[in-house]
Amino acid sequence: MAIKKLSEKQIERKVPEKKQKLLKKLVDLSKQNRTIMIASIEGLPSAQFQKIKKSLKGKATVIVSKKKVAIKAMDEAKLTNLNKKIEKNVVIIFSQLEPFELSSLLSELKIKSKMKAGQIVEKDILIEPCTTDIMAGPAITEFSNANIKVGIDQGKIAIKESHLIPAGSKISGELTIVLDRLEIKPVSISIKPLIAHDSKEDKDYENPVIDKEETLNRLKQASTEALNLAYNTDFPCKEIIGLILGKAATHALALNQILNQNIQ
Repeated sequence: MAIKKLSEKQIERKVPEKKQKLLKKLVDLSKQNRTIMIASIEGLPSAQFQKIKKSLKGKATVIVSKKKVAIKAMDEAKLTNLNKKIEKNVVIIFSQLEPFELSSLLSELKIKSKMKAGQIVEKDILIEPCTTDIMAGPAITEFSNANIKVGIDQGKIAIKESHLIPAGSKISGELTIVLDRLEIKPVSISIKPLIAHDSKEDKDYENPVIDKEETLNRLKQASTEALNLAYNTDFPCKEIIGLILGKAATHALALNQILNQNIQ
């Protein structure tokens, strides 16, 4: 019986007023906004997070909440599907923007960061030949330890050959030291969307990540490849018709020269 009474007391224990206010705020924001997004802030330093949060002011509201409070809020707002992405190091973002527009905005607010030893390189890092502003001295050993060929130019370290750190490789501690010396920050970190609910469309979107820069690069590459294909197959289109006609004229001229030589 004593155990039962203790259990009842635990159940009846009051929720702190601060948590009650936060819960109500989360539920109200869920009802007032078009997009409710769960996003990760894993690896994002506090200072950078505050900077991004400030940049979103007027466009989105970012709330940091304990897991239990966030899950209860989503339950009360009838958005239980979002709960599967609520873990540690996540925030809830509310906005009148549609989910992919909000995701695109987040992609523009990336912060450049240094790499740590053992991290996987996401994109190729190319260290090109140049004379640095680093004075010759102990730093020469640091470059040598990273297998980067250097010399001395007017008392400063000069990189003699290009050095590629390929995507997918695990970066060494020696290379991170060199990258720090060169002030190269190859890591882009930001708030990463995990799942979003569009209340207007009544749809959920998992991993609604949009990277404008990457998308534009892919479009440029696809455009170049398409134009090359059209040119090599003599497919007429307004973008390269002039080049095709020029190629045809060159071929006609060459053919005419061959015919004239045969006649002579």
